Amino acid sequence: MATSYSPELALALRAVHSASILTKSVLRTLKNNVSAETKPDSSPVTIADFAAQALLIAALHAVFPSDTFLGEESADALRENEGLADRVWDLVQRHRMSDAHGQDVEALTLPRSKEDMFDLIDRGGKATKTSEGRVWVMDPVDGTATFMRGQQYAVCLCLLVDGVQKVGVIGCPNLAFDVHGPLGQMRLHEDHVDEAGYGVVLSAVEGQGTYVRAMHADTLGESRRIDLTQLETRELVALNFVESTIGKTSLSQAEHKAVAESLGATNWPGTVVWSQQLKYVALALGSTDVMIRIPKTKDRFTCVWDHAGGHILFQEAGGAIKDFNGQAIDFAQGRHITGENNYGMIATMPALFDQVDQATKDVLARRSQ
Repeated sequence: MATSYSPELALALRAVHSASILTKSVLRTLKNNVSAETKPDSSPVTIADFAAQALLIAALHAVFPSDTFLGEESADALRENEGLADRVWDLVQRHRMSDAHGQDVEALTLPRSKEDMFDLIDRGGKATKTSEGRVWVMDPVDGTATFMRGQQYAVCLCLLVDGVQKVGVIGCPNLAFDVHGPLGQMRLHEDHVDEAGYGVVLSAVEGQGTYVRAMHADTLGESRRIDLTQLETRELVALNFVESTIGKTSLSQAEHKAVAESLGATNWPGTVVWSQQLKYVALALGSTDVMIRIPKTKDRFTCVWDHAGGHILFQEAGGAIKDFNGQAIDFAQGRHITGENNYGMIATMPALFDQVDQATKDVLARRSQ
């Protein structure tokens, strides 16, 4: 008998909603001008990243104490910087007080103390394995650089069971999207921000489809199922490709453009957004048609938290995702999805996949010429 994962989905939605409200409160308090610390890999991390990861793990660990976690952040910087730790703890405390006024029957569990907060964050930040058992993979703020400017970002959570995605929930607190409007007509943009509201949250369970809901301060709106198979297949000339900020990625964007040109597409890139998970959201909402990831070299890797969750959203909405060898993406590899196991990635609708795949192979073949 298949598992419905109803309790996991319900809690994941509440946890992502809570973390999304927290991150949005940071933006509004600081008027979209958020400062950041620098991690060892030179990427930025903010108080919202730390606090959101603590909230997510606290809520999940209280209900599923045997589950494990894998998150982007560790508490090392907090243990070494008392001032930073105090700011994160203050944010969690303020969220505790605001959460107490919510309408939930039973409030989500929150960190009990500063040290408890450190330990919860480290439950995710110190973990390495995703191949066995139940593992919640999370990126508390995907797109920190654009989050700091008040643009698009995502709060990401995914349950893996023995390395397979079962539940995915992605909160998009800044995404201005009409949940009841027509699919496939809105173009996602960094600056098309839901200033007054709290954006939307998308969710999917394996075999059960993808849904989108509006997020409000205290509640979630009614769900709407997303079925991309009901949309007409776009002509090749009009294909919309989603890309990272041009020139700011380790991927081979010149070859991405060459693939688009070989297909006859005339508007590359059609959608530009920094957050990787927002690219999956754009695909799942029908806002873009194709995502290609061509690494410059085969030894490149990508982080599992940049893909787990968003990946299942697009698949359950009707999309197809494979690497350049026609293989499914392996989420059992731990913190990194390696080029050795999964070289490259193509995400598009099944009706377009073979054409995009062949165009990509043709472009890659030029490397050896």
